[in-house]
Amino acid sequence: MSSSRINRRNFLRNATLGTVGAGIATTGSLTAANNPVPGPASIKEYRKFGKTGFRVSDISCGAPSNEAVLRACLKSGINLIDTGEVYMNGNSERMIGRAIQDYDRSKLFINTKLYTETSFPSKKEVIERTNQALERLQTDYVDCMQIHSAENSAILKDEAFHDGMEQLKKEGKVRHLGVSCHGNNWAYNTDENLEKILMTAIDDGRFDVILLAYNFVNAGMAEEILEACEKKGIATMIMKSNPVHIFGLLDSRMEKMEEQGKEADDFMQAYYDKYRLMNEQAKTFFSDYGIKDDAEIKKAASRYVLSNPKAHTTLWDFQSFNDVEEMLALSGQKLESRDKLVLNAYNKHLGHTACRIGCNDCEAACPENIPVNKILRYNYYFSVKKQEKRAMTKYAKLSMNKPSEACIDCVGYCEKACKYGVWTRPLLASARHNLELIV
Repeated sequence: MSSSRINRRNFLRNATLGTVGAGIATTGSLTAANNPVPGPASIKEYRKFGKTGFRVSDISCGAPSNEAVLRACLKSGINLIDTGEVYMNGNSERMIGRAIQDYDRSKLFINTKLYTETSFPSKKEVIERTNQALERLQTDYVDCMQIHSAENSAILKDEAFHDGMEQLKKEGKVRHLGVSCHGNNWAYNTDENLEKILMTAIDDGRFDVILLAYNFVNAGMAEEILEACEKKGIATMIMKSNPVHIFGLLDSRMEKMEEQGKEADDFMQAYYDKYRLMNEQAKTFFSDYGIKDDAEIKKAASRYVLSNPKAHTTLWDFQSFNDVEEMLALSGQKLESRDKLVLNAYNKHLGHTACRIGCNDCEAACPENIPVNKILRYNYYFSVKKQEKRAMTKYAKLSMNKPSEACIDCVGYCEKACKYGVWTRPLLASARHNLELIV
């Protein structure tokens, strides 16, 4: 074994912090609505939710992990729940349906979604799938039905979807329409990007709610969309508000391999030096700013989004009662001077570790047509949201190229094309390790 590989063990033992960005998520006139339970873990702020006529909690519940946690959220004053027909194979909607039976339905805003890869086959199918969602949710209506993860502008004009929704609105089963977007599928359509898709939805006039990623590293693109929504009275829901977490990107696997006398494969070894530099920069950053762990940055990132009145509600995937306590303690808070210092410093020193979800510069430059943006988004689900099965399933279904030997000797077209200077290849190495379950 070479000395460079032996030295990795000492590095792994000494490098206690590693960072990666996985993609991140002044007050309106507000009143406490829906009688939240008093105490530290309760919603402190409600905002006008576009033209929907609803006042929404500044923090809301996205794809709750279990019914007990969802009930804790509702008890604490959260009044928007986000879900979709494909979440947990419909079981997310079923769980929500059970939980909301104990609450005044008129005081809850339920957002669900219909998904299609290309187009909706027929008006009849759109209506049937919506009725099935209503049955799972045990409710007579949904407050908003969204097109799930729109990847092009054409789907926003889908006649089957809109014809079906027009009838469902007349029947009182759907009240508002919306769209969520993570960016376009560049390999199939090189003429669009996330901004164009969402601006098309905003200009269309039939969508009342937009769900988008917004955080302190993608502020430039996201805030233009939020401003356009504000002018049209469109409600906004925020996902991926926290792009940063601290972890051993490749540490645990490489340390285990050292203990077993094995060596890293060529793909991992090719990017190890760059990853090591990431770790060293992270250690310096956290030391210079006296940050003990990721909790401080997580709170600062959340306050960044909560401080923008145009970002009406921030979705949070609550996994535990501790999550409920910690996140709801931030309700009503605004960005503090130290937050600005830390986030600005992070962007300056570690911004190259954060992929801006929805930007396709890297994919446009890749001669192998590797869907970099999607892969790094799936790795975000895996490593930040702890949705390992979901991430691996989505990754396995990719019909396009995946990071493989094609990346090892590549000159780095993706990194050269990224205007943010993101170190894409080490992030792809991490994604391949996580999502392909390499042993």
